[in-house]
Amino acid sequence: MPAVAMTTTTSSLTPSTRAFRSVGRNRRVVVIRAAASGSKNEPPRSSEKRAGAGGSGSSSPAIDRRRRVRHSMRVTRLRDLIEISPDLWAPAEEVEVAEDAALGDGLAQAVVFKEMLLASMHFRLYSQRDLGNGRYAVRFLMGSPRMEGLDDVQRVTSAVCDTCGPLCDEGLMSLVPDSECGMSVAEIQFPLPFLETPDEDAVLSRAATPAELRVERLDAVVRGLESQIIDESVVCLMEKGSDDRSTFFGKARLNKYFTGMHAREADLLHRGTCTSSSPTPGALEASREMLTRMWDGEEHADVELVDEVRARVEKLFCGGAGRMILHPSGTDAETMPLLQAVLESRALARESSDETSRPEAFRGEHATRGNVVSLVACAGEVGSGTTEASMGRFFSRSCPLGGNRVEMGQELPALHDLAEMRAVELVARGADDPTGAARDDYDAFVIDEARKALAADPCAVVVLHTVAGSKTGLRLPSPDVASLLRAEYGDRVVSVLDACQMRHNPTLVPRWLADPVAGGPVLMTSSKFFGGPSFGSGVFFPHASIERMNELLEAEPPATVAAMAEACASYLTHHDIGDVLPKLHDAMPPGFCNVGVLLRWAAGLHEMETLEAATAMHGGMENTEATVRSWVTATRSLATEFEPHLEYVPAVDYGGDWQLGGVNTIVSVRIRNSGGGSDSGSEYMSTAKLKKVYALMTADISEFLAPESTMAERRVASQRCLTGQPVDIPGGSVLRTVLGAAQLKDLVTGKQDLPTMLEDDRVLFAKLALIARQYDHLLSHSL
Repeated sequence: MPAVAMTTTTSSLTPSTRAFRSVGRNRRVVVIRAAASGSKNEPPRSSEKRAGAGGSGSSSPAIDRRRRVRHSMRVTRLRDLIEISPDLWAPAEEVEVAEDAALGDGLAQAVVFKEMLLASMHFRLYSQRDLGNGRYAVRFLMGSPRMEGLDDVQRVTSAVCDTCGPLCDEGLMSLVPDSECGMSVAEIQFPLPFLETPDEDAVLSRAATPAELRVERLDAVVRGLESQIIDESVVCLMEKGSDDRSTFFGKARLNKYFTGMHAREADLLHRGTCTSSSPTPGALEASREMLTRMWDGEEHADVELVDEVRARVEKLFCGGAGRMILHPSGTDAETMPLLQAVLESRALARESSDETSRPEAFRGEHATRGNVVSLVACAGEVGSGTTEASMGRFFSRSCPLGGNRVEMGQELPALHDLAEMRAVELVARGADDPTGAARDDYDAFVIDEARKALAADPCAVVVLHTVAGSKTGLRLPSPDVASLLRAEYGDRVVSVLDACQMRHNPTLVPRWLADPVAGGPVLMTSSKFFGGPSFGSGVFFPHASIERMNELLEAEPPATVAAMAEACASYLTHHDIGDVLPKLHDAMPPGFCNVGVLLRWAAGLHEMETLEAATAMHGGMENTEATVRSWVTATRSLATEFEPHLEYVPAVDYGGDWQLGGVNTIVSVRIRNSGGGSDSGSEYMSTAKLKKVYALMTADISEFLAPESTMAERRVASQRCLTGQPVDIPGGSVLRTVLGAAQLKDLVTGKQDLPTMLEDDRVLFAKLALIARQYDHLLSHSL
């Protein structure tokens, strides 16, 4: 976050005065009011609008305010109820200060500052210290409500002290270790005489006396710090509630994809929305506003805001044909179609009159146990954890909820007692085809696997995935497969549309949801094409599927529903389910919503809604799709200009609403080896090498080029680029550059014209080719 700029229009101001003034005037100020929330430890469910608990005590308004503020400082979560004791943060003593305190009175300044900290939900007052000789130090921590614990408070405090600019530059605020609490705390020492000294800018102030000026200037400091705290708290909270792909490192807080929750930097050439994105400044502001509304909304905010997000997403994509359950990522979203299949299979088992027709493992005491087989289409080109997730296993060592560390492949709690679950990976590309093209017989291959699974057990249910855009843009199997199998087997086939890349025409999802034969659940995300911060996802269910699932849940005993809720609780809160599946909702643990998912979805919705608005205002969908085709055609042509170092991998265009504009917006290239390395015998760089290329693309590597490199090459090398991560396919692994929603919006609105954007894309390909030529030299440095 940029340092606060100092005000320079008044030369007579002392540096310290300018520092305080700049924090108050040059930072955007957001005033957040602490709200009374009674004595409740958790927000209500959507069906429980509990009335606020009023009080009739005789305490003063000031004390009541402090109690309310301290309560709002709770850092509770669904899984980890932690409360910072109000006594820990209370001042060591109550001090009465005369209204006519002398100028430069350190105690008077410290008391005013303390009162302001106590009146804000964004500070944790730690202590006041008498330093002697009329000097006083106020120590405090910073962090907004919904922090998960003291580590988060410490992180925000350190970050604000690092980025607050003039306050620290002038030595007015410092981060100091405190031996009593074992943490580092922020400290400001008083008196600061200039807080009360009139200057030539005083005519702009409403303060009439030094005491009023003291309050006004300290208020400006506190408000400026609040804005910084909110910025850092938003980023901190957006990182929460995800899996280990969202582990962030260093001061820049970047994950393994080199993205994070700070606003996307303007000088980064972003062509990686097929993998991961940082939020745009506008999207981050949307997250900030959502968090502010959560604080203002008191105890019902969780219910209302999650329901609002659900309604906005349904309006954009469902066309009235379905409902949505929110998820942290597209991978864990596999849980809901799996749950549907478990319910269907168990219903078949209960209705079966001849258990001897089932395999031996499903007889006797296991006669009502379900049997689910997930067919993972385009295996290797969908989410890396899809196979584990589709068979009810953890695909990450950390869970979005619960704070638990688990083993990769470990079974979700309780779910496997209800049904056996296995997955069959169906690789789409022929291993023997040197071009890596998709198998001609893929549809028949999928149908054969489905029929084998269904024939093995009359109570088995298959989860069939139709991928509407793999990591390289494949659409496989064809939709005819879902229609055929559903027509033949009915509810024994759960027909899932994997639309997580979201690179399709808006008509696809409602059409799939409304299809009475092939239709079924739709997996979607906000964090691929739309470029929302990683990750945000959801599952759309057709109304008929929702009705059927609710019927099946009603037929299950309470213990079974509780087991399903226990399995879901690693990924979902009851807020995410909402009123879509009431019985499952009511069985979920009580508590807060997943704040990280809510904030990431707020950012993703900003991108979705602004693209929709831009499309409506600039020629409609016809013009937008023509713009997409123009970029794709030109970029594919550009990719062929960098032979022999790059090889463009021809894409498949499916037409219709399966792809936006009827074209594949993912442009894949192979990079040829320049010699040397463990795969020097191969024509193309391996996935391991391409991961290093991916990392090199994100950095300014101009100073590490070979000495003979030209100035033009150094300019290309200095451009930081984010591509899609490598994908291992037969014939040679590929790197990807793609069209994302933010780029498309710039083109549609005219913010950037196509020739200018293509010059950026030319630089990206040129840098890839440059790295290919100098790969061994670059890797000789410790970059």
